[in-house]
Amino acid sequence: MDSSYPGNRPELVPAPWLWLLSNVLLIIVFPATPSCAQDLNARNEFGAWFSGQFENDQLLGSTINSRMYQFEGRYARLVYANRTLAVRYVAAVVPVCSVGDPSKNGQPVYVYSSGASPIAIQLNWLHSGRLQPFLTSGGGFLYFNRHLFHATQLNFTAQVALGLQVFAPKHNSVDFGYRYHHISNANLGNENPGMDSHVLFLGFSFLR
Repeated sequence: MDSSYPGNRPELVPAPWLWLLSNVLLIIVFPATPSCAQDLNARNEFGAWFSGQFENDQLLGSTINSRMYQFEGRYARLVYANRTLAVRYVAAVVPVCSVGDPSKNGQPVYVYSSGASPIAIQLNWLHSGRLQPFLTSGGGFLYFNRHLFHATQLNFTAQVALGLQVFAPKHNSVDFGYRYHHISNANLGNENPGMDSHVLFLGFSFLR
């Protein structure tokens, strides 16, 4: 990758984000009592995540020098739980996803899309605790306002994420972590360069 390209070394998390996140975690974690942060009978979880790419990979795709920013609304349904592990079905709606499609001169030209990720699963460990590491994986689709990577408007997504939920006493949580995200057109077009992204996400969830 060309190190002269100014977008190749972006700041992973802007300084204001670090300040905000650290203060939110302090407010949530330390004043709370040691009681369980989550009601095991709370079946529904609603949330919103914002994610931003900080680097490309080429495990499945060949695109480099791109960028991706995404906002999504999430719904999760508890399907199994004990005091150690919770398993949830997850569906996400993506009202806006912006991808910096590299142009011939190396500068990304942004295209926009909407879509969904209707099939996903999430595993939360330490289910009865306030700090819950989780693993989630799923797939979906995005439809762009023009052809992505000079190929197709319809593209498919797959992702796997590792994160942490920090719960407050009222069953709200701050969610943050890392996601590996893939976009491609599944060979629907004449070309299928695909794009793999290393992504950081930050969000908020509440259980009902």
